[in-house]
Amino acid sequence: MWVYLNNRIVQAERARVSVFDSGFLYGDGVFETVRVHDGRPVWLDRHLARIADACKQIRLPLPDKPWLAIFQKVIDKNRMDHALIRLTLSRGPMRPSPLSPFSEKEGKGQAILPSPLSAFSEKEGEGQAILPSPLVGEGRGEGGERGQTTTVVLFHRPLPHVTPSQRRKGIRLTLTTIRRLSPRSHPTQAKTLNYLNNLLAKREAAECGAFDGLMVTTDGYVAECSMNNVFFIKDRTLYTPSLACGVLPGITRGVVLDMAPALGLQPREGRYRPAFLYKADECFLTGSGTGILPVQAIDGHSFPGQTARSHVAAIQTRYNHLLKAHGR
Repeated sequence: MWVYLNNRIVQAERARVSVFDSGFLYGDGVFETVRVHDGRPVWLDRHLARIADACKQIRLPLPDKPWLAIFQKVIDKNRMDHALIRLTLSRGPMRPSPLSPFSEKEGKGQAILPSPLSAFSEKEGEGQAILPSPLVGEGRGEGGERGQTTTVVLFHRPLPHVTPSQRRKGIRLTLTTIRRLSPRSHPTQAKTLNYLNNLLAKREAAECGAFDGLMVTTDGYVAECSMNNVFFIKDRTLYTPSLACGVLPGITRGVVLDMAPALGLQPREGRYRPAFLYKADECFLTGSGTGILPVQAIDGHSFPGQTARSHVAAIQTRYNHLLKAHGR
């Protein structure tokens, strides 16, 4: 596998990120996961707009780079037609404090880190990596903090495994005990590197034998799944939780809201209790990886409208058409 790391395309096993990177230490960064269809990044302009907004929310400058060319280079180098590419931005390596355990190299303003696998440049012949000293280099990097430069990584991974039966008949969800974080305490509209809330919900769902976990807000309203937005349909109205519920403004979510009127559905964003969702005729998930995925049941509450002629089937067909058009 070839990955993009800070202006270079390198083999994955040679890609190194600093142990002092604030993304690794504190989840201080953002990311996007972009669908690749027929060898092209799909809806890349929407993804870049969202990550630019996320960078503003956490005060991380977005590096000015030819993003389309970079994405295409990673795609072509890995010879992939259908996959996902993850773009990760972190605030970069933090400067060690004056209390750092590393020794200061006399007269050079550098600290010695004895690791041949370090992300820092290796000192020829001595098996030592050079670490910038906390006592020098007071300039600001792209990351906006003193001595820090934004770490930029792109790599690809396979699409999530969804069987033909799941794509046709739907998957099962469970309502998790993990609550969606409040937008009052966390930038929920940004895909930050601190994804623990989502991972805990996903793990709880897996322990219950469910495909994914549906989270509610701290005050009990339907929010989203660990990796996907949720929609449900009742009497030709297409419901989805509003952004005020702390949900991510998903790219596929936006595509579905845009297409709904043409399919005879009235989109409506709001705050809904699980009991209201359980009365729906149809339910489905949206995500860059999963696309449009019907939901068969949530903890035993099934949806009677899930048939081959359902609204969800029509949404799947329209989405697949748009996906192919954007992948050309």
